[in-house]
Amino acid sequence: MVRLIALDLDDTLLTTDKQISRKNREALKACMDRGIRVVTASGRFNESQLVFIKNVGLGLEKEYHVGDGGGTIFNEDKILKVMGAIDKSRYLSVLSQTRELKVPCFVATSHNMFYDIPDQPLCRVYGKVPGVRRPYIEQLEDLSAIENALKFVFSYQSEEELERIQSIRCDGTITFHAGRNLMEITMESLNKFAALTELAGLYGIATDEMACIGDSENDIPMIEGAGLGMAVKNAMDSVKKHADIVGEKTNDEDGVAWLLEKYIL
Repeated sequence: MVRLIALDLDDTLLTTDKQISRKNREALKACMDRGIRVVTASGRFNESQLVFIKNVGLGLEKEYHVGDGGGTIFNEDKILKVMGAIDKSRYLSVLSQTRELKVPCFVATSHNMFYDIPDQPLCRVYGKVPGVRRPYIEQLEDLSAIENALKFVFSYQSEEELERIQSIRCDGTITFHAGRNLMEITMESLNKFAALTELAGLYGIATDEMACIGDSENDIPMIEGAGLGMAVKNAMDSVKKHADIVGEKTNDEDGVAWLLEKYIL
């Protein structure tokens, strides 16, 4: 029996233009009416994630959610737990390689996102995030001073840029796609499923009582680990092969609602 549903946001619950469809909202409410907990598990930083959680309109902001790709467990009032961080030696190794390869990046901690190179694509992306306080995103002259980083975030515009990002190597870290033209580097131990396992334990829910829906490589651990792992139709092929079920609808076609109505409700 499914007691908890965890949903990725971008390209899963959200449409391409970052909306939550009426059918998806209705399906989530139907699950909640049956006593199933609904949470989000996103690579977004907490404040950005809360904007969309509140837009669902079902009081989900009171629930705990997984943010920063598994780095934090939080609700609208507090960060309940930071799941870990990149140790300083690994952090400096990755940072040094980004500079050598001339790869601009953002660095996420549990409370802020930092960058040092202005006018990079991610500046434009995060500058458009609604409802996020500007002090939350800060420019620093020297990123090496940051402590307790959760992850590096990169945006690539060409295959050559992607190859440079993928060439970064550091033992104990993992590099993966986190969305369209987005790559992340974090510790292997930090992922959505590990955080969801902790979150579910707060309510006495076992991992085999969880259903997870996603589309990108950072969703693979939760899709693999949950009792029921599902992927929307537009998911990456590398993700689909790990899913128990691949939906017949995309994120722009109420893909979450289709999966919930067919396999949960």
